[in-house]
Amino acid sequence: MMAKRNAPKGRRRRNARVENRDPHHANAAHSAGLPQAIPLAIPTSWTPEAALAVFELVDDLRDRIWSIYQINLQDLMRQQRQPAPVDSIQIDDDDLPF
Repeated sequence: MMAKRNAPKGRRRRNARVENRDPHHANAAHSAGLPQAIPLAIPTSWTPEAALAVFELVDDLRDRIWSIYQINLQDLMRQQRQPAPVDSIQIDDDDLPF
């Protein structure tokens, strides 16, 4: 059994407080000079076990994101799936073609 190493005082992780996360503060990483997107190459040489581990990690990540942003995601998906508004056409009763 391996002994746990204690992180130096300055590097200890604080427990994240999920309930205080602001979904509108998504641009914080951009102001820190980070790229907007990070290209992600998926190796074709993974073993089935490694592929399953990554798949489960992504699935768990999806569940965590959903648990934090569920309402926001539902609202956004509802907005994106609504049909585009159709402009009503005004027909003059005196100008009927028949």
